[in-house]
Amino acid sequence: MSGYLNAKAPPGVGAVYRAALDALAQYGPRRTGMTQIARLADTNRPYLYRNWASCQRLLQEATRHELRRVLDVACEIVDPLPSPCAEVRLVVCAARLLREHPAVGTMARTDPALVHTAILRPDSAWHTLAWSWLCDHVSGQVVAAADRDTVTLAVLTTALPYALTPPANPSDPAERTAIDARLSTAVHLCLGVSPPCTDCER
Repeated sequence: MSGYLNAKAPPGVGAVYRAALDALAQYGPRRTGMTQIARLADTNRPYLYRNWASCQRLLQEATRHELRRVLDVACEIVDPLPSPCAEVRLVVCAARLLREHPAVGTMARTDPALVHTAILRPDSAWHTLAWSWLCDHVSGQVVAAADRDTVTLAVLTTALPYALTPPANPSDPAERTAIDARLSTAVHLCLGVSPPCTDCER
């Protein structure tokens, strides 16, 4: 009876997702397996396999969930600005959050070919999620419906290198500002607005 009372409850889905992201940040996508995730989630591999058919499936779910969270955070922290500067600032913020994410940094360092593919072939489930977010929060707010797909593709293609290439020195505010400014200029042009503008300088 005492053994039953002292049994440890299995981790929730959120805890497993966090462990998967921590494993990616520590080991990179090629070296992350169920063993590392189980250890970080304080559980065992059989529990993980009962809930996820494979490590790849778990990593896909965890990273898609994290991408949604990061994009939601970008929407929450961007100061209100007139359109289209608000939409530009939103893209810049989301790209910064992603490139400074620990898992993205490790992926870029340990598996540059994967980053290269993600930039040049925007056709995965993660790209689809980003596309939908851009349509809802960026291109759908500032361009006509007939031009929405073209503009969304332009913004996504432009922002991907900035989102998936970590800065050389993440602690350097001048480098962050310079990267943000370059992306801001490019996204302005994607949306048909010539930078710089007074609203974005606020």
